[in-house]
Amino acid sequence: MTGLKTLAGAACAIAGLAAGIGEVSAQSVVNKIKQRGYLSCGASQGVPGLSRPDEKGYYRGFDSDICRTFAAAILGDKDKIRYVPLNAGQRFPALQTGEIDVLSRTSTITYSRDTVVRFVWINLYDTDGLLVRKADKITDPKQLDGKTVCLQGGGSLTEKAIEETEEEHNISMKKVYFDSTIQARDAFFGGRCDSYVTDGTAAAGQRASVAKNPDDYDIIKVGHAAEPNGVAVARGDDQLFDVVRWTVNALLWAESNGITSRNVDEKLKTGNAEVKRVLGQEPGFGKPLGLEDKWVYTIIKQMGNYAEIWDNNLGKNSPLKVERGLNALWKDGGLNYPFPWD
Repeated sequence: MTGLKTLAGAACAIAGLAAGIGEVSAQSVVNKIKQRGYLSCGASQGVPGLSRPDEKGYYRGFDSDICRTFAAAILGDKDKIRYVPLNAGQRFPALQTGEIDVLSRTSTITYSRDTVVRFVWINLYDTDGLLVRKADKITDPKQLDGKTVCLQGGGSLTEKAIEETEEEHNISMKKVYFDSTIQARDAFFGGRCDSYVTDGTAAAGQRASVAKNPDDYDIIKVGHAAEPNGVAVARGDDQLFDVVRWTVNALLWAESNGITSRNVDEKLKTGNAEVKRVLGQEPGFGKPLGLEDKWVYTIIKQMGNYAEIWDNNLGKNSPLKVERGLNALWKDGGLNYPFPWD
C-alpha cells in the first residue's frame, strides 16, 4: 500500500535522517541480531492473512512468516523474533533509524521509496480491491460516483487506483482518510463509508476474518497496477541485504525442487549434488553470508518453502483461499523465479 502527497513529505523526512545514519552499517545488523538474540521485524497493525497477532499475541500471516525465515537463517530459530506494529507513515522511518531490522509489511516498491530504503525482493504481487456491500448492488466502479471510500493515508498506489478509476469512468469519489488500515476497515464495516480500498489480498483477508458475514460483501478490482510488494532493509548493509535476498530465494528454490518441511531430511540424504550443497552438506556454504552451513535446511525445516507459507496463510489451507496467480513459480505461469546457486 503506498499518499503521493504524503509520500513526498515522508521521503524528505527520511532523507534527512539518512545523513545521520551512515554509521548504522559500520557493524552489520546481522551481528547485532546475533548479539541481541532476536530479530526485530516491522509488521502491520493487523491485516488477516498477512500480519496479525492472534489471541495469544503470536503474529500470524504471510508477511510475518516471511520474517520468521530470516530469524531462522540468522539465529537458527524462527521464533527468536519481535514484531513492531507500524502504520504506513511509520514503517520507513522505523527502518532507517534502526527501530526495526527488516520490514515485511505490505510495502510496495516504488522509485521514491527505494532511494531511501533498500528493497530486497518482490515477495508478493498484488492488485487493489474495493470492498463493497452486496446490499448496495454496486457491481461496477462507475457506480461509485459520489460515494465515499475509506482508505489509509500514506498508501500511494491504493490512492492512485481510486484516481485512475475516477478518471477512467469520469466519476468523483469522496475520500475519507485514516491513520491506519484498521481504522479505515472498521469505519467501512461500521457503515461510515460506501466502500473500502486496500490491497487485494488484504481485502480478502478483511472480508474472511473481520466481516460478521463475509458473503455480504464483494471485492471489485480497481486500478491497473500489479503492486510489487517487497521486503526492505536499511541502505548500506550489504550483509543483511544478502541474507534477506538469499533467504527468500531459498524458499522459491525449495519449492521449485520439491523440497518441503516434511521431506527436507530425506532430500538432505538423497538429493542431487546441488540439493545437498545448498542444504548444508558442503563445508563453508554459509560463510559468505556469515551464517551456519545448514542455514537453508533450517529455514525449510522450520518454515517450509514458499508454497507452504503461501498455502498456510493465504491459500488453500487458510480461510482466504487466494489463488497464487502472479505469485506462482514461472513454470506454473507466475513471476517467481529462483536465482541459481552457482
